[in-house]
Amino acid sequence: MDASADDIVTFCREAVGDADAERLVGWLAWRTGRNQAMAGAGPPMDRLRHATEHWLDDERRGRLLRWLRHRVAHGLPPVPG
Repeated sequence: MDASADDIVTFCREAVGDADAERLVGWLAWRTGRNQAMAGAGPPMDRLRHATEHWLDDERRGRLLRWLRHRVAHGLPPVPG
């Protein structure tokens, strides 16, 4: 399943808060070897959109969305501790 950045942001708007979205940006930066400042200085969901749109390909966005849905459905935080 491929997913767009909009799919991920829409899910996160509904299922997690801004603080978790910001942690997710940091986690994605770490996982992709980028500096999280490269996601911009805007609101967390805008930063998340940038990170998922520019740092991940369609396949990775799909895997991320499946992973996020699984974690949230099982009461786990979206970002591992």
